[in-house]
Amino acid sequence: MFEQTSKWNKKVWSSAVLAIVLTVGVVGCSQPKEETGSVEKKPVITVSNYDRGNIPAAEGSVEENRWTKWINEHSPVEAKFVPVLRSEAVQKLNVMFASGSAPDMVNDYDTGFRDSLYQQKQLLPLDDYLQYAPEYEKLLEKYPQLREVGTKPDGKLYEIGKINEPHLQSVAFIRVDWLKKLGLEVPKTTDELITVLKAFVEQDPDGNGKKDTYGTNISYTSGGMVDSMFGAGGWAISADDKIIRSWDNTLEATKFKKRLFEEGLIDPDYLADTNGSKAKQDYLNGKVGVFLPPQINNWFESTVTDIKTIRRVVPEAEIAPMMQPESPMGQFTHHVTNPIQMTTVVNAAAKDPKAVMEYINFMLQPDTALTLRKGLEGEHWNKGADGAPVVIDPDKNTKEVDWAADYTMFYSLPQNPFLTSLSAFNVEDPDQKAGLEMMQQADQFLLNPNAKYPALSHYEHMPVLPSDLVVINTNVSKEVSDIIVKGIIGGSKYTADQAIADAKAAWEKGGGKQIEEYMNTWYQENKDTAFLGDDVLEMVRSQLK
Repeated sequence: MFEQTSKWNKKVWSSAVLAIVLTVGVVGCSQPKEETGSVEKKPVITVSNYDRGNIPAAEGSVEENRWTKWINEHSPVEAKFVPVLRSEAVQKLNVMFASGSAPDMVNDYDTGFRDSLYQQKQLLPLDDYLQYAPEYEKLLEKYPQLREVGTKPDGKLYEIGKINEPHLQSVAFIRVDWLKKLGLEVPKTTDELITVLKAFVEQDPDGNGKKDTYGTNISYTSGGMVDSMFGAGGWAISADDKIIRSWDNTLEATKFKKRLFEEGLIDPDYLADTNGSKAKQDYLNGKVGVFLPPQINNWFESTVTDIKTIRRVVPEAEIAPMMQPESPMGQFTHHVTNPIQMTTVVNAAAKDPKAVMEYINFMLQPDTALTLRKGLEGEHWNKGADGAPVVIDPDKNTKEVDWAADYTMFYSLPQNPFLTSLSAFNVEDPDQKAGLEMMQQADQFLLNPNAKYPALSHYEHMPVLPSDLVVINTNVSKEVSDIIVKGIIGGSKYTADQAIADAKAAWEKGGGKQIEEYMNTWYQENKDTAFLGDDVLEMVRSQLK
Protein backbone atom coordinates (compact mmCIF):
# COMPACT_ATOMS: atom_id res chain seq x y z
CA MET A 1 0.00 0.00 0.00
CA PHE A 2 2.66 2.51 0.97
CA GLU A 3 5.90 3.47 -0.71
CA GLN A 4 8.02 1.70 1.84
CA THR A 5 10.58 0.13 -0.44
CA SER A 6 13.50 2.31 0.57
CA LYS A 7 16.31 -0.01 1.59
CA TRP A 8 18.59 1.13 4.32
CA ASN A 9 22.26 0.32 4.44
CA LYS A 10 23.79 -0.99 7.61
CA LYS A 11 23.06 1.11 10.66
CA VAL A 12 25.42 3.92 11.43
CA TRP A 13 26.21 4.32 15.08
CA SER A 14 28.35 7.28 16.07
CA SER A 15 30.32 6.83 19.26
CA ALA A 16 32.46 9.09 21.36
CA VAL A 17 36.20 8.82 20.83
CA LEU A 18 38.08 7.67 23.86
CA ALA A 19 41.44 9.39 24.07
CA ILE A 20 43.94 8.29 26.63
CA VAL A 21 46.57 10.89 27.24
CA LEU A 22 49.65 9.67 28.98
CA THR A 23 51.53 12.33 30.74
CA VAL A 24 54.89 11.53 32.17
CA GLY A 25 56.13 14.05 34.66
CA VAL A 26 59.71 13.58 35.61
CA VAL A 27 60.02 15.63 38.73
CA GLY A 28 62.75 13.54 40.18
CA CYS A 29 64.33 10.18 39.56
CA SER A 30 62.87 8.82 42.78
CA GLN A 31 59.23 9.53 41.75
CA PRO A 32 57.19 6.91 39.81
CA LYS A 33 55.63 7.69 36.44
CA GLU A 34 52.07 9.00 36.68
CA GLU A 35 49.26 8.30 34.25
CA THR A 36 46.32 10.64 33.91
CA GLY A 37 43.36 9.85 31.65
CA SER A 38 40.69 12.10 30.19
CA VAL A 39 37.66 11.23 28.07
CA GLU A 40 36.85 13.58 25.26
CA LYS A 41 33.51 15.14 26.10
CA LYS A 42 30.61 15.01 23.70
CA PRO A 43 29.39 18.34 22.36
CA VAL A 44 26.31 19.54 24.23
CA ILE A 45 23.22 21.02 22.57
CA THR A 46 19.81 22.08 23.83
CA VAL A 47 16.64 20.73 22.20
CA SER A 48 13.03 21.79 22.75
CA ASN A 49 10.52 19.01 23.29
CA TYR A 50 6.77 19.11 23.80
CA ASP A 51 5.51 18.47 27.32
CA ARG A 52 2.07 16.90 26.93
CA GLY A 53 1.76 15.92 30.57
CA ASN A 54 1.61 12.25 29.55
CA ILE A 55 4.82 10.90 31.08
CA PRO A 56 4.06 8.71 34.12
CA ALA A 57 5.65 10.07 37.30
CA ALA A 58 7.59 6.83 37.75
CA GLU A 59 9.22 7.37 34.35
CA GLY A 60 10.62 10.81 35.11
CA SER A 61 10.19 14.02 33.15
CA VAL A 62 10.67 15.42 29.66
CA GLU A 63 14.20 16.40 30.65
CA GLU A 64 15.22 13.08 32.15
CA ASN A 65 13.75 9.63 31.64
CA ARG A 66 14.76 6.22 30.31
CA TRP A 67 14.77 7.46 26.72
CA THR A 68 16.68 10.71 27.22
CA LYS A 69 19.32 8.58 28.98
CA TRP A 70 19.29 6.10 26.11
CA ILE A 71 19.65 8.88 23.55
CA ASN A 72 22.61 10.42 25.33
CA GLU A 73 24.30 7.05 25.82
CA HIS A 74 24.17 6.27 22.11
CA SER A 75 24.24 9.66 20.40
CA PRO A 76 27.49 11.37 19.40
CA VAL A 77 26.00 14.48 20.98
CA GLU A 78 24.67 15.13 24.46
CA ALA A 79 21.20 16.64 24.28
CA LYS A 80 19.72 18.68 27.09
CA PHE A 81 15.97 18.70 26.60
CA VAL A 82 13.95 21.85 27.21
CA PRO A 83 10.28 21.10 27.96
CA VAL A 84 7.58 23.35 26.52
CA LEU A 85 3.92 22.77 27.28
CA ARG A 86 2.21 21.72 24.05
CA SER A 87 -0.62 24.18 24.65
CA GLU A 88 1.77 27.06 25.31
CA ALA A 89 4.71 26.14 23.10
CA VAL A 90 4.71 29.21 20.85
CA GLN A 91 4.31 31.66 23.74
CA LYS A 92 7.13 30.08 25.75
CA LEU A 93 9.52 29.78 22.83
CA ASN A 94 8.87 33.38 21.81
CA VAL A 95 9.79 34.51 25.31
CA MET A 96 12.94 32.39 25.21
CA PHE A 97 14.03 33.85 21.87
CA ALA A 98 13.35 37.37 23.13
CA SER A 99 15.51 36.73 26.20
CA GLY A 100 18.30 35.00 24.30
CA SER A 101 17.72 31.67 26.07
CA ALA A 102 16.08 29.71 23.25
CA PRO A 103 17.28 26.14 22.61
CA ASP A 104 19.77 25.39 19.85
CA MET A 105 17.22 23.16 18.13
CA VAL A 106 13.53 24.01 18.13
CA ASN A 107 10.80 21.47 17.36
CA ASP A 108 7.37 22.95 16.74
CA TYR A 109 4.56 22.21 14.30
CA ASP A 110 3.37 25.84 14.03
CA THR A 111 4.15 27.12 10.53
CA GLY A 112 3.43 30.74 11.41
CA PHE A 113 5.71 30.66 14.43
CA ARG A 114 8.65 29.21 12.51
CA ASP A 115 8.11 31.75 9.75
CA SER A 116 8.13 34.59 12.28
CA LEU A 117 11.52 33.37 13.51
CA TYR A 118 12.79 33.51 9.95
CA GLN A 119 11.43 37.04 9.51
CA GLN A 120 13.23 38.06 12.71
CA LYS A 121 16.49 36.49 11.44
CA GLN A 122 16.52 34.10 14.38
CA LEU A 123 17.12 31.01 12.25
CA LEU A 124 20.28 29.44 10.89
CA PRO A 125 20.42 28.50 7.18
CA LEU A 126 21.31 24.82 7.03
CA ASP A 127 22.76 24.33 3.54
CA ASP A 128 26.38 24.38 4.71
CA TYR A 129 25.69 21.91 7.51
CA LEU A 130 23.73 19.22 5.66
CA GLN A 131 26.94 17.25 5.18
CA TYR A 132 26.77 16.38 8.88
CA ALA A 133 23.31 14.86 8.46
CA PRO A 134 23.66 12.39 5.56
CA GLU A 135 20.42 10.66 6.59
CA TYR A 136 18.54 13.88 5.91
CA GLU A 137 20.44 14.43 2.67
CA LYS A 138 19.18 11.05 1.47
CA LEU A 139 15.63 12.08 2.32
CA LEU A 140 15.99 15.35 0.41
CA GLU A 141 17.24 13.45 -2.60
CA LYS A 142 14.30 11.04 -2.49
CA TYR A 143 11.72 13.77 -1.85
CA PRO A 144 12.86 17.04 -3.49
CA GLN A 145 9.55 18.60 -2.36
CA LEU A 146 10.97 18.48 1.16
CA ARG A 147 13.71 20.90 0.16
CA GLU A 148 11.28 23.16 -1.70
CA VAL A 149 8.99 23.49 1.30
CA GLY A 150 11.86 23.99 3.75
CA THR A 151 13.45 26.75 1.66
CA LYS A 152 12.63 30.36 2.50
CA PRO A 153 12.31 33.34 0.11
CA ASP A 154 16.06 34.07 0.28
CA GLY A 155 16.67 30.70 -1.41
CA LYS A 156 18.26 29.03 1.61
CA LEU A 157 17.12 25.92 3.48
CA TYR A 158 16.00 26.69 7.04
CA GLU A 159 13.55 23.96 8.04
CA ILE A 160 13.89 20.25 8.69
CA GLY A 161 10.75 18.25 7.96
CA LYS A 162 9.33 14.80 7.52
CA ILE A 163 7.29 12.75 5.08
CA ASN A 164 4.00 11.56 6.55
CA GLU A 165 1.92 8.55 5.64
CA PRO A 166 -0.59 9.11 2.81
CA HIS A 167 -3.87 8.96 4.72
CA LEU A 168 -7.04 10.98 4.82
CA GLN A 169 -7.13 13.32 7.79
CA SER A 170 -10.63 12.00 8.41
CA VAL A 171 -13.26 9.86 6.70
CA ALA A 172 -16.98 9.25 7.18
CA PHE A 173 -18.00 5.92 8.72
CA ILE A 174 -21.41 4.60 7.68
CA ARG A 175 -23.60 1.91 9.30
CA VAL A 176 -23.79 -0.63 6.49
CA ASP A 177 -26.11 -2.87 8.51
CA TRP A 178 -28.63 0.01 8.64
CA LEU A 179 -28.36 0.44 4.87
CA LYS A 180 -29.06 -3.26 4.33
CA LYS A 181 -31.98 -3.28 6.76
CA LEU A 182 -33.60 -0.31 5.01
CA GLY A 183 -32.79 -1.46 1.47
CA LEU A 184 -30.48 1.49 0.73
CA GLU A 185 -27.16 1.91 -1.07
CA VAL A 186 -24.10 3.86 0.02
CA PRO A 187 -24.87 7.46 -1.09
CA LYS A 188 -22.78 8.76 -3.97
CA THR A 189 -24.15 12.32 -4.04
CA THR A 190 -25.09 14.83 -1.36
CA ASP A 191 -28.76 14.53 -2.41
CA GLU A 192 -28.58 10.76 -1.91
CA LEU A 193 -26.88 11.38 1.42
CA ILE A 194 -29.85 13.45 2.62
CA THR A 195 -32.20 10.61 1.61
CA VAL A 196 -30.13 8.07 3.55
CA LEU A 197 -29.83 10.29 6.62
CA LYS A 198 -33.60 10.81 6.68
CA ALA A 199 -34.16 7.07 6.60
CA PHE A 200 -31.65 6.61 9.42
CA VAL A 201 -33.64 9.05 11.55
CA GLU A 202 -37.22 8.20 10.62
CA GLN A 203 -37.28 4.46 9.88
CA ASP A 204 -36.05 3.07 13.22
CA PRO A 205 -32.87 1.43 11.86
CA ASP A 206 -31.88 0.07 15.28
CA GLY A 207 -35.27 -1.57 15.70
CA ASN A 208 -36.00 -0.39 19.23
CA GLY A 209 -39.32 1.24 18.34
CA LYS A 210 -38.05 4.71 19.23
CA LYS A 211 -37.02 7.71 17.16
CA ASP A 212 -33.68 8.05 18.93
CA THR A 213 -31.09 7.84 16.14
CA TYR A 214 -29.17 10.62 14.40
CA GLY A 215 -28.34 10.75 10.73
CA THR A 216 -24.93 12.32 11.22
CA ASN A 217 -23.00 14.91 13.28
CA ILE A 218 -21.45 18.33 12.64
CA SER A 219 -20.39 19.38 16.13
CA TYR A 220 -16.93 20.70 16.97
CA THR A 221 -14.85 20.52 13.77
CA SER A 222 -16.86 17.71 12.13
CA GLY A 223 -18.70 20.35 10.11
CA GLY A 224 -15.46 20.64 8.16
CA MET A 225 -16.26 17.26 6.61
CA VAL A 226 -19.39 18.81 5.11
CA ASP A 227 -17.38 21.81 3.93
CA SER A 228 -15.03 19.41 2.15
CA MET A 229 -17.92 17.81 0.26
CA PHE A 230 -18.62 21.21 -1.29
CA GLY A 231 -15.02 22.40 -1.67
CA ALA A 232 -15.69 25.15 0.85
CA GLY A 233 -12.10 25.55 1.97
CA GLY A 234 -12.16 29.34 2.25
CA TRP A 235 -9.98 30.12 -0.77
CA ALA A 236 -9.96 29.04 -4.40
CA ILE A 237 -8.21 29.81 -7.69
CA SER A 238 -10.48 31.59 -10.16
CA ALA A 239 -10.76 30.95 -13.89
CA ASP A 240 -8.53 33.97 -14.52
CA ASP A 241 -5.84 32.59 -12.16
CA LYS A 242 -6.47 34.72 -9.09
CA ILE A 243 -7.07 33.87 -5.45
CA ILE A 244 -10.68 34.43 -4.43
CA ARG A 245 -12.86 33.63 -1.45
CA SER A 246 -14.94 30.52 -2.19
CA TRP A 247 -18.26 32.11 -1.21
CA ASP A 248 -20.33 30.05 -3.66
CA ASN A 249 -19.00 26.81 -2.19
CA THR A 250 -19.58 28.07 1.33
CA LEU A 251 -23.17 28.95 0.43
CA GLU A 252 -23.89 25.40 -0.75
CA ALA A 253 -22.27 23.90 2.34
CA THR A 254 -24.32 26.21 4.55
CA LYS A 255 -27.54 25.23 2.78
CA PHE A 256 -26.72 21.57 3.34
CA LYS A 257 -25.99 22.07 7.05
CA LYS A 258 -29.21 24.06 7.39
CA ARG A 259 -31.14 21.10 5.97
CA LEU A 260 -29.43 18.75 8.40
CA PHE A 261 -30.48 20.98 11.28
CA GLU A 262 -34.01 21.84 10.19
CA GLU A 263 -34.93 18.31 9.13
CA GLY A 264 -33.72 16.82 12.42
CA LEU A 265 -30.90 14.80 10.91
CA ILE A 266 -28.34 15.89 13.53
CA ASP A 267 -28.38 16.52 17.27
CA PRO A 268 -30.30 19.82 17.65
CA ASP A 269 -27.93 20.78 20.49
CA TYR A 270 -24.81 20.21 18.39
CA LEU A 271 -23.40 23.64 19.22
CA ALA A 272 -23.16 22.65 22.89
CA ASP A 273 -20.91 19.72 21.95
CA THR A 274 -17.84 21.92 21.88
CA ASN A 275 -15.24 19.13 21.71
CA GLY A 276 -17.18 16.49 19.78
CA SER A 277 -17.29 14.05 22.70
CA LYS A 278 -21.10 13.83 22.72
CA ALA A 279 -21.21 12.90 19.03
CA LYS A 280 -18.44 10.33 19.51
CA GLN A 281 -20.34 8.77 22.42
CA ASP A 282 -23.55 8.66 20.40
CA TYR A 283 -21.63 6.87 17.64
CA LEU A 284 -20.08 4.37 20.05
CA ASN A 285 -23.54 3.72 21.49
CA GLY A 286 -24.83 2.81 18.03
CA LYS A 287 -26.98 5.90 17.56
CA VAL A 288 -25.31 7.66 14.57
CA GLY A 289 -25.72 6.46 10.99
CA VAL A 290 -22.90 8.39 9.32
CA PHE A 291 -20.20 9.41 11.77
CA LEU A 292 -17.93 12.31 10.81
CA PRO A 293 -14.85 12.20 13.08
CA PRO A 294 -13.23 15.58 13.73
CA GLN A 295 -9.84 14.02 12.89
CA ILE A 296 -8.32 10.56 12.83
CA ASN A 297 -5.08 10.51 14.79
CA ASN A 298 -4.97 6.75 15.22
CA TRP A 299 -6.37 4.47 12.53
CA PHE A 300 -6.16 1.41 14.75
CA GLU A 301 -8.36 3.11 17.32
CA SER A 302 -10.89 4.21 14.68
CA THR A 303 -11.11 0.91 12.81
CA VAL A 304 -10.54 -1.65 15.56
CA THR A 305 -11.02 -0.24 19.06
CA ASP A 306 -14.09 1.86 18.21
CA ILE A 307 -15.73 -0.95 16.24
CA LYS A 308 -15.27 -3.36 19.14
CA THR A 309 -16.82 -0.77 21.46
CA ILE A 310 -19.87 -0.38 19.22
CA ARG A 311 -20.30 -4.14 18.90
CA ARG A 312 -20.45 -4.51 22.67
CA VAL A 313 -23.65 -2.48 22.38
CA VAL A 314 -24.76 -3.63 18.90
CA PRO A 315 -23.15 -7.02 18.11
CA GLU A 316 -24.48 -7.01 14.54
CA ALA A 317 -23.12 -3.53 13.69
CA GLU A 318 -21.38 -3.40 10.30
CA ILE A 319 -19.41 -0.26 9.56
CA ALA A 320 -17.43 0.89 6.53
CA PRO A 321 -15.64 4.06 5.41
CA MET A 322 -17.58 6.16 2.92
CA MET A 323 -16.19 8.18 0.03
CA GLN A 324 -17.07 11.85 -0.01
CA PRO A 325 -20.33 12.14 -1.97
CA GLU A 326 -20.34 14.37 -5.05
CA SER A 327 -21.93 17.75 -4.43
CA PRO A 328 -23.34 20.37 -6.82
CA MET A 329 -19.89 21.99 -6.63
CA GLY A 330 -18.07 18.85 -7.79
CA GLN A 331 -16.27 15.79 -6.44
CA PHE A 332 -13.72 16.41 -3.68
CA THR A 333 -11.50 14.42 -1.39
CA HIS A 334 -11.44 15.21 2.28
CA HIS A 335 -8.34 16.88 3.71
CA VAL A 336 -5.28 14.67 4.03
CA THR A 337 -2.59 14.33 6.63
CA ASN A 338 0.06 16.83 5.58
CA PRO A 339 2.33 14.77 3.29
CA ILE A 340 5.28 17.10 3.85
CA GLN A 341 5.36 18.51 7.36
CA MET A 342 8.07 20.87 8.54
CA THR A 343 8.89 20.49 12.21
CA THR A 344 12.35 21.71 13.14
CA VAL A 345 14.60 24.76 12.92
CA VAL A 346 18.02 25.67 14.29
CA ASN A 347 18.63 28.77 16.38
CA ALA A 348 20.89 31.27 14.62
CA ALA A 349 22.67 31.67 17.96
CA ALA A 350 23.49 27.97 18.27
CA LYS A 351 27.14 27.65 19.28
CA ASP A 352 27.69 24.29 17.56
CA PRO A 353 25.47 23.85 14.47
CA LYS A 354 27.56 20.86 13.39
CA ALA A 355 26.62 19.06 16.60
CA VAL A 356 22.95 19.88 16.06
CA MET A 357 23.05 18.28 12.62
CA GLU A 358 24.94 15.26 13.95
CA TYR A 359 22.21 14.84 16.54
CA ILE A 360 19.54 15.06 13.82
CA ASN A 361 21.44 12.48 11.79
CA PHE A 362 21.54 10.09 14.76
CA MET A 363 17.82 10.53 15.43
CA LEU A 364 17.00 9.84 11.77
CA GLN A 365 18.70 6.45 11.75
CA PRO A 366 16.10 3.67 11.43
CA ASP A 367 17.24 1.76 14.51
CA THR A 368 17.13 4.90 16.64
CA ALA A 369 13.58 5.69 15.61
CA LEU A 370 12.55 2.04 16.03
CA THR A 371 13.83 2.03 19.62
CA LEU A 372 12.19 5.32 20.58
CA ARG A 373 8.87 4.32 18.98
CA LYS A 374 8.71 0.61 19.91
CA GLY A 375 11.14 0.19 22.79
CA LEU A 376 13.94 -2.33 23.27
CA GLU A 377 14.03 -5.69 21.58
CA GLY A 378 13.54 -8.49 24.09
CA GLU A 379 12.12 -6.09 26.66
CA HIS A 380 9.26 -4.38 24.83
CA TRP A 381 9.02 -6.42 21.64
CA ASN A 382 10.22 -9.54 19.88
CA LYS A 383 10.69 -10.16 16.18
CA GLY A 384 7.77 -11.78 14.43
CA ALA A 385 8.02 -14.28 11.60
CA ASP A 386 8.44 -11.44 9.09
CA GLY A 387 10.98 -9.64 11.25
CA ALA A 388 8.49 -7.01 12.37
CA PRO A 389 8.34 -6.03 16.05
CA VAL A 390 5.61 -7.79 18.02
CA VAL A 391 4.80 -5.99 21.27
CA ILE A 392 5.21 -8.26 24.28
CA ASP A 393 2.95 -6.39 26.69
CA PRO A 394 0.87 -3.45 25.36
CA ASP A 395 0.28 -2.11 28.88
CA LYS A 396 4.01 -2.03 29.51
CA ASN A 397 4.58 -0.11 26.28
CA THR A 398 1.84 2.35 27.20
CA LYS A 399 3.63 3.09 30.47
CA GLU A 400 7.20 3.03 29.22
CA VAL A 401 7.32 3.79 25.48
CA ASP A 402 4.33 5.34 23.77
CA TRP A 403 4.80 8.80 25.31
CA ALA A 404 8.29 9.14 23.79
CA ALA A 405 7.14 9.78 20.20
CA ASP A 406 7.83 13.54 20.35
CA TYR A 407 11.57 12.92 20.61
CA THR A 408 11.36 11.69 17.01
CA MET A 409 8.74 14.15 15.74
CA PHE A 410 10.89 14.94 12.69
CA TYR A 411 11.28 11.29 11.65
CA SER A 412 9.60 10.16 8.42
CA LEU A 413 7.65 7.06 9.47
CA PRO A 414 7.17 5.73 5.91
CA GLN A 415 10.96 5.27 5.77
CA ASN A 416 10.65 2.39 8.23
CA PRO A 417 7.90 -0.16 7.44
CA PHE A 418 7.95 -1.29 11.07
CA LEU A 419 6.72 2.12 12.22
CA THR A 420 3.82 2.87 9.89
CA SER A 421 0.14 2.61 10.76
CA LEU A 422 0.19 -0.68 8.85
CA SER A 423 2.49 -2.18 11.48
CA ALA A 424 -0.08 -1.62 14.24
CA PHE A 425 -2.40 -4.27 12.80
CA ASN A 426 -1.95 -7.98 13.44
CA VAL A 427 -3.56 -9.62 10.39
CA GLU A 428 -3.79 -12.92 12.27
CA ASP A 429 -6.51 -11.30 14.37
CA PRO A 430 -9.79 -11.13 12.37
CA ASP A 431 -10.86 -7.83 13.95
CA GLN A 432 -7.50 -6.21 13.24
CA LYS A 433 -7.41 -7.61 9.71
CA ALA A 434 -10.84 -6.04 9.10
CA GLY A 435 -9.64 -2.76 10.60
CA LEU A 436 -6.61 -2.71 8.31
CA GLU A 437 -8.85 -3.32 5.31
CA MET A 438 -11.02 -0.36 6.37
CA MET A 439 -7.96 1.91 6.50
CA GLN A 440 -6.81 0.69 3.09
CA GLN A 441 -10.28 1.19 1.62
CA ALA A 442 -10.28 4.79 2.86
CA ASP A 443 -6.82 5.32 1.33
CA GLN A 444 -8.18 4.26 -2.06
CA PHE A 445 -10.67 7.16 -2.00
CA LEU A 446 -7.68 9.44 -2.60
CA LEU A 447 -7.01 7.76 -5.92
CA ASN A 448 -10.31 8.87 -7.46
CA PRO A 449 -9.00 10.84 -10.47
CA ASN A 450 -12.13 13.02 -10.55
CA ALA A 451 -11.74 14.19 -6.96
CA LYS A 452 -10.14 17.58 -6.32
CA TYR A 453 -8.53 18.83 -3.14
CA PRO A 454 -11.16 20.80 -1.18
CA ALA A 455 -8.95 23.78 -0.31
CA LEU A 456 -6.20 25.92 -1.77
CA SER A 457 -3.69 23.76 0.08
CA HIS A 458 -3.14 21.97 3.36
CA TYR A 459 -3.36 24.64 6.04
CA GLU A 460 0.29 24.15 7.06
CA HIS A 461 1.33 25.18 3.55
CA MET A 462 -0.84 28.26 3.35
CA PRO A 463 0.92 31.66 3.26
CA VAL A 464 1.65 33.15 6.66
CA LEU A 465 -0.07 36.51 7.11
CA PRO A 466 1.85 39.46 8.58
CA SER A 467 0.95 40.31 12.17
CA ASP A 468 -1.42 43.18 11.32
CA LEU A 469 -3.42 40.97 8.96
CA VAL A 470 -3.45 38.13 11.50
CA VAL A 471 -5.40 40.38 13.86
CA ILE A 472 -7.81 41.40 11.09
CA ASN A 473 -8.24 37.79 9.96
CA THR A 474 -8.89 36.51 13.48
CA ASN A 475 -11.58 39.08 14.15
CA VAL A 476 -13.35 39.00 10.81
CA SER A 477 -13.22 35.19 10.54
CA LYS A 478 -14.93 34.89 13.92
CA GLU A 479 -17.66 37.29 12.78
CA VAL A 480 -18.14 35.43 9.49
CA SER A 481 -18.32 32.10 11.31
CA ASP A 482 -20.94 33.39 13.74
CA ILE A 483 -23.06 34.69 10.87
CA ILE A 484 -22.91 31.33 9.09
CA VAL A 485 -23.96 29.49 12.25
CA LYS A 486 -26.89 31.88 12.52
CA GLY A 487 -27.73 30.99 8.92
CA ILE A 488 -27.81 27.30 9.86
CA ILE A 489 -30.01 27.58 12.95
CA GLY A 490 -31.91 30.78 12.12
CA GLY A 491 -34.95 29.12 10.53
CA SER A 492 -36.89 30.40 7.54
CA LYS A 493 -36.54 34.01 8.65
CA TYR A 494 -32.79 33.90 8.14
CA THR A 495 -31.84 32.01 4.99
CA ALA A 496 -28.46 30.65 3.98
CA ASP A 497 -28.39 33.14 1.09
CA GLN A 498 -28.91 36.03 3.48
CA ALA A 499 -26.26 34.67 5.83
CA ILE A 500 -23.64 34.50 3.09
CA ALA A 501 -24.58 37.99 1.85
CA ASP A 502 -24.14 39.28 5.41
CA ALA A 503 -20.90 37.33 5.81
CA LYS A 504 -19.51 38.91 2.63
CA ALA A 505 -20.42 42.37 3.88
CA ALA A 506 -18.80 41.68 7.25
CA TRP A 507 -15.69 40.35 5.53
CA GLU A 508 -15.26 43.47 3.44
CA LYS A 509 -16.10 45.85 6.27
CA GLY A 510 -13.70 44.04 8.61
CA GLY A 511 -10.69 44.35 6.31
CA GLY A 512 -11.02 41.13 4.33
CA LYS A 513 -10.05 42.85 1.09
CA GLN A 514 -6.60 43.54 2.53
CA ILE A 515 -6.19 39.83 3.15
CA GLU A 516 -7.34 39.03 -0.39
CA GLU A 517 -4.77 41.47 -1.81
CA TYR A 518 -2.01 39.89 0.27
CA MET A 519 -3.06 36.40 -0.81
CA ASN A 520 -3.01 37.40 -4.48
CA THR A 521 0.39 39.02 -4.22
CA TRP A 522 1.73 35.90 -2.53
CA TYR A 523 0.16 33.67 -5.17
CA GLN A 524 1.52 35.59 -8.13
CA GLU A 525 5.01 35.56 -6.61
CA ASN A 526 5.02 31.95 -5.42
CA LYS A 527 2.56 29.93 -7.52
CA ASP A 528 5.37 28.15 -9.37
CA THR A 529 6.96 26.89 -6.14
CA ALA A 530 4.08 26.85 -3.63
CA PHE A 531 2.83 23.46 -2.41
CA LEU A 532 -0.84 23.74 -3.42
CA GLY A 533 -3.80 21.35 -3.37
CA ASP A 534 -2.91 19.68 -6.67
CA ASP A 535 0.62 19.09 -5.36
CA VAL A 536 -0.77 17.58 -2.15
CA LEU A 537 -2.88 15.08 -4.08
CA GLU A 538 -0.11 14.33 -6.54
CA MET A 539 2.25 13.41 -3.72
CA VAL A 540 -0.14 11.26 -1.69
CA ARG A 541 -1.30 9.49 -4.84
CA SER A 542 2.28 8.74 -5.85
CA GLN A 543 2.90 7.29 -2.38
CA LEU A 544 -0.22 5.13 -2.51
CA LYS A 545 0.51 3.85 -5.99
